[in-house]
Amino acid sequence: MFKKRLPSRMGLVPAHIARMIALLGPPPEELLKRGQFSDMFFDEDGNFARDIKVEDTSLEDEEENLEGGEKEKFLRFLSKMVRWMPEERKTARELMDDPWLNNL
Repeated sequence: MFKKRLPSRMGLVPAHIARMIALLGPPPEELLKRGQFSDMFFDEDGNFARDIKVEDTSLEDEEENLEGGEKEKFLRFLSKMVRWMPEERKTARELMDDPWLNNL
């Protein structure tokens, strides 16, 4: 059905990781120890080991459509999902009860 091959996604991974570091801070050591490919992207001290600039930004800086209390509520909601450690992320059920969703 599809004859044209897509480019490898592997080349996009370092840029994606750099963006995540910019928004979330560096990944916890525990996560790097569990990662099958951590040594491809991080040195033994947990530093990002690629020649890609990690931007100086945050989720708060990136959100430009909301202001004041709505922005704060949204960022609290977002921070419950966007976490390095999977076990720290809220479930969909837990998120459904979040004040930000229930006040829309």
